[in-house]
Amino acid sequence: MLYLISDASRPVSFLSAGNLTNEDRFLHPRRVMDSYELISVTKGALYICSADRSYCLAPGQFLLLFPGECHFGDRPSPGELSFYWTHFHLSGQNACVCGEQQAAACFHESSRPRYILPETGDLSPNSRVNVLFVQLLDLSRRLGGFARTQCGYAQSTLLLELTNECFFRRRLQQQDEKIPLQIADLMEWLQLNYDTSVSITAVAEKFGYHPSYLASLFKRYSGYTITEYLNRQRVRVAKNLLASTPNLTLAEISEQVGIGDEKYFMRLFKRYEGITATAYRKAFAQKEKNRI
Repeated sequence: MLYLISDASRPVSFLSAGNLTNEDRFLHPRRVMDSYELISVTKGALYICSADRSYCLAPGQFLLLFPGECHFGDRPSPGELSFYWTHFHLSGQNACVCGEQQAAACFHESSRPRYILPETGDLSPNSRVNVLFVQLLDLSRRLGGFARTQCGYAQSTLLLELTNECFFRRRLQQQDEKIPLQIADLMEWLQLNYDTSVSITAVAEKFGYHPSYLASLFKRYSGYTITEYLNRQRVRVAKNLLASTPNLTLAEISEQVGIGDEKYFMRLFKRYEGITATAYRKAFAQKEKNRI
């Protein structure tokens, strides 16, 4: 897999962004761009080739297209399709494309901020990337041509978030006090199982710890109790749903993130985000859509 590495001490140069929707048989046009393009699929399947590499992107997957490479759809997308897209130029110097081993070494050794972006990958269910995409789209829509500078910073935040997410395990291991492998595994497990009802006793048995010791160890390395960490993951997933699925009610979102009590979900959201779930949904209501 290819990785893009670039200096992140300056924001990227934002060009455009949107949310493409298509009802059936979308085929990406053949073209060569002079900019980078980041795509994040939220519904359906996107078939696309770039240079000699072919991709089938499902919901929750992203793709980075490189400038100067011809990309095109190699088959129509069956049924409904929706994806976020954005074009940008890099402002930093010494951007390079490399393999995974060099990218990992760069992440581990770098003493300055860098974008380290894989050409493709999966977003976790509680990823903030699509939330940041929605915020970027809303910002560019509301401010028009005056938004270029602000959108550059917003897009840079998105790319840094993608970097951090792709190197989640390595980021944990780089902390001053090394996180035990079992605790890192538990953090990832909680991120993937946010929608299930779990007890501390069951989790401790699964990971081979006494419940009290696990609770203490987890709090020591994460800064949260297991319950609070899990609830924060649930709220992060809820933010994605609030931003991308206006047809879902708060009760349905609460159920999907593993909280059966809608009122309790609303209290949690307000506690962690500082605003109500309804206000959050309304705050980023405008998105630039292009329907093909």
